[in-house]
Amino acid sequence: MLKRDLLLMANRNLWRRRARTILTCLGVLIGTASIVVMLSLGIGLKESMEKSMAQWGSLNIIRVHPGMQFDREGNPTGQERRLNDETVAELKAIPGVVAVSPTYTVYGEAMLGRKRGHLSLVGVDLQAMEDLEFTLAHGRLPSPEERFTVVAGYQVINNFWDEKAMRRGDYHQYEQQDPADLLDQRLSITINNQANYEKKQTFNVFVVGILDEKNMERSWEVYGSITDIKRMHDFMLQGTNYQGDTFYGPGMGRRGTVAPATAQTSKSPGGRDDRRNDYNSIMVRTKDVAETKRVSAELRERGFNAWSMADGLEGIERTSRTIQAILGGIGGITLFVAALGITNTMVMSIYERTREIGIMKVIGASFTDVRALFLAEASLIGLFGGIFGLGLSFGASAIINKVSSEYMQRGMMGGAVGGEAVNISIIPPWLALFAVVFAIFIGLGSGLYPANRAIKLSPIVAIRNE
Repeated sequence: MLKRDLLLMANRNLWRRRARTILTCLGVLIGTASIVVMLSLGIGLKESMEKSMAQWGSLNIIRVHPGMQFDREGNPTGQERRLNDETVAELKAIPGVVAVSPTYTVYGEAMLGRKRGHLSLVGVDLQAMEDLEFTLAHGRLPSPEERFTVVAGYQVINNFWDEKAMRRGDYHQYEQQDPADLLDQRLSITINNQANYEKKQTFNVFVVGILDEKNMERSWEVYGSITDIKRMHDFMLQGTNYQGDTFYGPGMGRRGTVAPATAQTSKSPGGRDDRRNDYNSIMVRTKDVAETKRVSAELRERGFNAWSMADGLEGIERTSRTIQAILGGIGGITLFVAALGITNTMVMSIYERTREIGIMKVIGASFTDVRALFLAEASLIGLFGGIFGLGLSFGASAIINKVSSEYMQRGMMGGAVGGEAVNISIIPPWLALFAVVFAIFIGLGSGLYPANRAIKLSPIVAIRNE
């Protein structure tokens, strides 16, 4: 029997008992929709949490800091890794790494016109800024040929205050300001020398760009050329006998670590390592989140003090898998009940078509043909139920997202992430395809028993059946 004829016959047989077929398909429809919607809720939870984490920092960036790794008991594991040019070359050679930039960080008092503030300035490799996901809301990125040009974070403008206005009691200055107001402005940065706080030097920088608000980790920092920031850094440590100790940044009231770029280790007069030329940190960009987690783990195994936002995803993914397993199991029970309905429908069909089955065997239909016919009918029930169930799933998902969005906008759950609506139900293409294929296999599996029962019927007994 040709496959095309077999499918046409199977479809025609199904709709001879239209009501029964529709009710059986309805069971598969509900089961498919249940399992898809349940899994989509778990996927939506994972995606929304990842988006929320991405707002605080890129999931593709690893920050390598000075220091060493410690075990759970607080004991050091291995030797401390220095952050110098040799380290940068080592990190660039790791598979999966897209870009690497060493950084220097300095803190200073800044003036914007008559407004005063305190800033954190970070020196990076300007040629690597695009690869390190520096995205702009206004202006442009600094050029390597320029001197003392910088880009400012989205919130840097709110770090300045007018002392005269404060004395007048004018507190309107604390309202959120437009970040674009800082574009094309000159900032005067005063750096204090750590050996002598009375010794100061002022550096002027020009703001050529404003970073967008997607990455909150960079919102309050100013980024410029590593060469320019190193000048400030060298002045800050001039005259000190620094061996990697921590200190308090001038005027910041916060604790910072100057662990800064040479591959050589110089000695202080006391014979100890002088690490004033070591980098403060190194930024490493990988091609995707999976590589970030792998490279971050590899760096820690090599003894580096490495951290990334993606490290926190492991717990989220574990929770998401647990939720998906629970919700998917609930939907699976519904689909299992639908499978029993398919089996019952096909068994009833055999009782009703016993004579027809006997005639098919007498005129030459093989056992394979009879089995294929009943399996095709069961698979078609699964296909129809899966397709319509998938349609119902998309409709239910849209309703869930609309209702949840309105609920969030009323302030009950925080609204959106970065101005984007958060969908708590997401049906990716692979889930849609899986749902239809799984429904077909459920139908196919449910039809095995009735099909085997049909081929065991004796043709003579079946023909005599009234």
